[in-house]
Amino acid sequence: MSNIPNPLDSILVPENKKKIKIFKKNENENCCYYKIEREDHTLGNLLHSQLLTDKNVLFSGYKKPHPLEHFIVLKIITDGKISPNEALDSSLKDIYIKLSLVEDCIKV
Repeated sequence: MSNIPNPLDSILVPENKKKIKIFKKNENENCCYYKIEREDHTLGNLLHSQLLTDKNVLFSGYKKPHPLEHFIVLKIITDGKISPNEALDSSLKDIYIKLSLVEDCIKV
């Protein structure tokens, strides 16, 4: 028996967990928290940066509570013209488009 952690534990989402869990800590409809399983600073910083380019997003931030915990918590506050879910969806689509362009450049 070994106390070495399984390297796949930091990548694979267990069957009993969802990849993204949405929760609100207060009654403000323009504020939302997202717990994203099996992600780290790479995705957190990418989402945070892209969200801040949206003029309807007032605040975006993320934290990785502990190096041995394999999730990040993303917080989004919007101005009310769009919901935090819409802002996240738009940012994810923008990131996908940008990464597709990079992929096309690499293939050439």
